[in-house]
Amino acid sequence: MSPASIEKQKAILKAALELFAEQGFHAAPMAQLATQAHVGVGSIYRYFKDKNELIEALYEEVDEALQIAIIAGADPTLSTRQQFLHLITNLIYFLKDHPHEFKFLEQYYHSPFGIDKKREKLLLDNATGRQSPFIKIFLDSSGKEIKFLPLQVLHALAFGPILFLIRDTLAGLVEMDDTVIAQVADGCWDAIKNRAD
Repeated sequence: MSPASIEKQKAILKAALELFAEQGFHAAPMAQLATQAHVGVGSIYRYFKDKNELIEALYEEVDEALQIAIIAGADPTLSTRQQFLHLITNLIYFLKDHPHEFKFLEQYYHSPFGIDKKREKLLLDNATGRQSPFIKIFLDSSGKEIKFLPLQVLHALAFGPILFLIRDTLAGLVEMDDTVIAQVADGCWDAIKNRAD
């Protein structure tokens, strides 16, 4: 692909991210997307067969950026708690600092596009063959440092509060500074950690 084609494809994906995040998948017509990307409608179809393929390509791009952000600076020699806090803090900062990506992922995972991907991610990232770093921690520490619960339940306990807080932050109801983010990360750990009797 030529540099000009790569730039055009990036412009389409960027415009799609903004429109899908603000208007939803169905309320963002291809004509509006083309206008926002400064390309002709026909140009979109040179890169993506249809809107579904565009949504899937955008998901892959957003998810890759998210996964890179989550594991940045990770150290597997740390304790389970410290590893979890590092990963969850990275996750919170990424979602807070990337509102379009957050809104897109929320829609994606709660739509027919993302239900199967969400199911896969709870066990294995089939695209790369790697386990999510969180799932690895949950599996390695289940019944030890982390409560012995189904992965779906651990997932809900660990990430549910973050999703609500990010929504409220984006709505201007909560201000998440470094102190609050550290406290939220601790709270997520408290929700999943195994307590000795």
